[in-house]
Amino acid sequence: MKTYTIRPLDNTPEALAAAVNLLSSNCPSESERYERARLVTEINSVEEQPFYKKFFAAYDLEGSLIAVGGIKAADWASDTHILYMMAVEVEHRGKGVGSGLEAARIQWMRDHFSHGRCLVSTKHKKRFERWDFKIVSEINDRYLMILEF
Repeated sequence: MKTYTIRPLDNTPEALAAAVNLLSSNCPSESERYERARLVTEINSVEEQPFYKKFFAAYDLEGSLIAVGGIKAADWASDTHILYMMAVEVEHRGKGVGSGLEAARIQWMRDHFSHGRCLVSTKHKKRFERWDFKIVSEINDRYLMILEF
């Protein structure tokens, strides 16, 4: 039985603050990239194309935020999307929440764009290979991966 729901992150101040807190507290090894001031700037969704940013959130059955992940347009490359800023609360890891967020973001991209490519930088290559991402390069145990559609 699924114990969470995934939907677009609300744009309320409370939801945005919860997302910033989740990202900053669950990604200590990414403290430079997930610095609070940057998170506050990035987390606000922008719906206008071509330079959109959209965040999805997973909520437990009580409605508490347990995970968040974003997708945005690359402003430097046409028809290119980036999966970024994802975190799952420690006690909810290994339960399919991260996979659900990945699926929701990839499906949203496919629903809104007829073609393109999607990039992700990750330490978890097998996780993204299951979505048909291919390795472009590896540096310091991090993989740059691409999905073309």
